Amino acid sequence: MSKFLVTAANGNTGFPAAKELISLGHGVRAFVRNENSWKVKELKSLGVEIFKGDIEDIRAVREALKETDGAFFVPTYPNVLFQGSTFATAADELQVKNVVVLSQWLSSNAHPSVYTKEHWLVDESFKRLRNTNITFLNPGLFAFVYFMMPAPMLQMGIMPDFGTNAPPSSEDIGMVAAHILHKPNNHIDKTYRVTGPSLLKAQEMADIVGEYIGRKVKAEKLSEGMMLKMFRSYGFPQKDASQVRYYSEDGHNGTFALNAPTNVVKEIAGKEADDFLTITQRYIGQHPLLKQTFSNKLKAMRIMIKAMTTPKWDMAQYEKEQGFPQFNDMKHSRFSEEWQKSHDLEHQLTM
Repeated sequence: MSKFLVTAANGNTGFPAAKELISLGHGVRAFVRNENSWKVKELKSLGVEIFKGDIEDIRAVREALKETDGAFFVPTYPNVLFQGSTFATAADELQVKNVVVLSQWLSSNAHPSVYTKEHWLVDESFKRLRNTNITFLNPGLFAFVYFMMPAPMLQMGIMPDFGTNAPPSSEDIGMVAAHILHKPNNHIDKTYRVTGPSLLKAQEMADIVGEYIGRKVKAEKLSEGMMLKMFRSYGFPQKDASQVRYYSEDGHNGTFALNAPTNVVKEIAGKEADDFLTITQRYIGQHPLLKQTFSNKLKAMRIMIKAMTTPKWDMAQYEKEQGFPQFNDMKHSRFSEEWQKSHDLEHQLTM
């Protein structure tokens, strides 16, 4: 029986990956910061070994990788570059046999997002490992993003419009990673784009949500200013919000629609990819704001009023203060010749 390390095992993709590896008969060591979450308790009940540590501390990563046959590396924001460099260094030192790396569809060295530039640098670091077999997963905009601000959707029928997409479920991404580690030989040096089963316009997604909740839902393209106000009022970290604004523009540029959908989930995990209705049920099926009550409506109105009265962040000043790298002629992925050439998808499974 092989043993695999899964990082961010409390997270949206690491958790299902760990569970699927167990179901495939493997041992799992779950790298977590918080030992007290319900996910950790569930993993323990399945026989998963829990490793508490700091993924940015190479001493902890070395210890976690000992006596493992491979790993699913899931970087978490905001320190993608530091985590990726640390993990790649430790994997190289210990000559870990197989690693699946969660990257990003937009991955590019010329993108305006610092997160996306960091993903590209991490990808390049892993590609240079000589004793480790690498497989990359580079999904586009995850499905959970559409449900991050549920109050306007469930009570006022307003859903964010991020352009056309075939949004993948986090569960499918985790399952694909698990199956690659289970039988890695056919996946060495390959890159797979995990998507949902259908390419959907924003209003088509809104219609699916509306049909499920029994009310009309409209997809609204938010201005950057309003989007940032919403993020701030919901308490999202400013650094994350500073990057999501770029991804919204990528969506409206059609970048997430390119070469989508794929059949990666079916071909590798052996199941149909989760459709948007299934994902909708998962995220809002038991949500407390789902019911149309005066109390819930009041809660949603308060959130919207707070958003409208919240000052928007000055992101240009923030990025300057943070020392984010600023290069000339940065381009969104869709308009980058280098990105287009690197995404010819000759090694990817498509419909």
